[in-house]
This record gives sequence, C-alpha cells and structure tokens, in this order.
Amino acid sequence: MSNSSHSSPPFLPSSWLELPNGRHFWLKGRCAIGRLPDNDLVLSTTALSRHHALLTSSPAGYILTDLHSSNGTYVNRELAKRPVTLRDRDEIQIGDVVIRYRCTQPADPATAASEANPLATQMLNSVRLRHCWLLVTDIVGYSTLTEQKGSETTLGWLRTWIADVRPLLENNGGCIQDYIGDAIFAYWPCELTTPAQVLNALQGLEAYRSRSSLPFRVVVHHGSVLFTKAEQGERLSGQEVNFVFRAEKVAKQFRTVAMFSQAAVQTLQLDGRCPLLGESSVDGLSGTYKFFGRPAAS
Repeated sequence: MSNSSHSSPPFLPSSWLELPNGRHFWLKGRCAIGRLPDNDLVLSTTALSRHHALLTSSPAGYILTDLHSSNGTYVNRELAKRPVTLRDRDEIQIGDVVIRYRCTQPADPATAASEANPLATQMLNSVRLRHCWLLVTDIVGYSTLTEQKGSETTLGWLRTWIADVRPLLENNGGCIQDYIGDAIFAYWPCELTTPAQVLNALQGLEAYRSRSSLPFRVVVHHGSVLFTKAEQGERLSGQEVNFVFRAEKVAKQFRTVAMFSQAAVQTLQLDGRCPLLGESSVDGLSGTYKFFGRPAAS
C-alpha cells in the first residue's frame, strides 16, 4: 500500500459513528444528536435529552460538546464536562446509547508502526506481545474508478463496502484496528480465536466479492505483534504489521486478489491447498518470502 494511494484524498470518508444496531452514520460537518426529529442523528430513547450533544468539525478532528443534557455525555467512560476532541475508536455514551467514533487514518500505518515511540503514548499502561492473524483488505484501482465514475458514486460504493465488510470480519472474531482511506486493517488474536473463524471470515469475503460494486484485494499474514495499551484502545505495531501492509504491493505484482504469506498458510492449516504464487522481496525487509494464492475448496 503506497503512501500515494492512501493519503486520504478529499473524496474519501473521514469520520463516522458506529451505532449499536451496526448502522454507520457518516459525519459531514455539524451533527446534532438528540431525541427530537430536528436533530441530525435522532436516537429514540428516553435517556436522551431533546438536544443532547453536538459534533462539530475542526482542523484537529471532530469535537464533541454536551448540550447541558440531563444524563450527561461520556467519552471513554469519562464525563465530558467541556468540549472533547475525538480520536479514532473513542467510545461515546449518550444517555443509555453507546456509540463508537471512527475515522480514517491519513498516515501509512506501516511507517507509523516503525516510527512510533511507545513512551510517547498517552496513558501508557502496558505493552505485550501477542500472536495474531493479520488482514489488510483494500479497493483495487479506487483512484481510477473515481476518475471514471465520479467521486460521489465511488464514495457511495466505498461506504457500502465498508458497512458490508465490517460484519464479515467482526462476526467471525476479527477486530478492526484501522480504516485507512480505501483499506481496512483487522486482526485475530490467536489466544482468543481459531483458524476456523479466520477461514469463515475469508470465505465470507470471497462470497461477497461477486456482490460488491468495488473490486477488492485481501492479504493475510501471521506473526507476533506488539500491542500498546493507550487511552483510545490498544495499538498494533512491529515488523509483522509492516510486513502485511508492504506485502500488499507484492499482491499487486502477482495480480492476485487474495494472497497469503507462508506463515498464514501454515497456521491456518492450508498446506497443499494454496497454489504458490512465487517468491518476492518485501520493501524494507531483507531476504525473499514465499506467497500463496487463495485456497482451493476442501
């Protein structure tokens, strides 16, 4: 995934809310939240005030302000007594409704992972190493599609794609770590999930491919990942994270829409079922690595 293809061009969605029913509410500037129908986001629950909270955009991101509501507004379980600048994955509690704030990440996470200093992370509580399956899925040729179909059409397709892919991953034990432009980065901790769950998610993605308005690519890897616990949730970093993002370039070279590292094939017990695509170097890493295509049906 090159920096140029994921530099958050202006037509990409930047921020949205994940609602309890799984629906996505896309943010466009000002957003009033409350019980009355004149709000932008109407939530029909008596625990909300008529005009409960307000989201406004700023150069630093979205700012959440409580509108003197009866039951208060909380961000990451802390009462928002004054305006709060939101960060990706912040949990917002409005009355008895819990919402997750999400936004696209403009920086290349592979670069950020290698350059991040854990000591600079606010509210650093712990660092631990976990074995995980890692997945990056991104749209193939999004910029070209935008030029051909127009930004509004492709933006609508992208929003639908994100909303459709999310449950395919999360309902099978996957955790979405980041949305980066037209890509999604997800992981499965080995101590909490099984190979079968990862394979079910991958089968769901393959089944969805024929229904998707946008062509997409999937890259899967396995390795040891550094988890840093911060205020907004755990962040992933390390060489294996760099590897899965940089391997996306290799998938382009092989002209495949589904690619597995050798470690992914072995840990998902797919030996003998995935055709060898070839060997390739990976940017920033020494040596060459074997890569495999999508598994044949068992």
